[in-house]
Amino acid sequence: MKKLCLTTVIVVFLLFISNAIQGQSAQLQLDQVKLMTQFLGTWQANHGKDTVEVWECKQYGPQAFFIDVSWTVKGQKVPLYVNSISYNPKEGKFKGFQLWPNGDYGTWIGAYTSETKFNGVAAQDFVEQPSWGRFESINKNPAEFNWAYYDNNGVKTIELHFIKVK
Repeated sequence: MKKLCLTTVIVVFLLFISNAIQGQSAQLQLDQVKLMTQFLGTWQANHGKDTVEVWECKQYGPQAFFIDVSWTVKGQKVPLYVNSISYNPKEGKFKGFQLWPNGDYGTWIGAYTSETKFNGVAAQDFVEQPSWGRFESINKNPAEFNWAYYDNNGVKTIELHFIKVK
């Protein structure tokens, strides 16, 4: 009987230890929507000699966002595209639809991979493979982030440094 009690105590002890070890190694789930709210407001980045890219980011309901993107070229505001974004909690990803003034459109899928890094893929009609390329956004602090686009060969074709203006 003593042997059975001792064996039971050892097994229960090992179960508790294995659960504690497993609990410590599990990663915390990122609150994707809360992280996306970091982009609310107006942001701008130099996009050439006389061009500034402006993102006006607004929340549109509890899990949706809207970004009006324009260029200011030599003081003239020129619409570039609008970006409608929704979060799918089942997939844990955002899906974005870009609409250009000439009627062209693009779609993308992405998510935060850390508290400061958002990764996405340019996806034709929300199908990730094959893609047109990928992009990433890295938050440096609450008032700055870097955005970069990479083509299918992994070559960085665009890099912008955004500053929050309001």
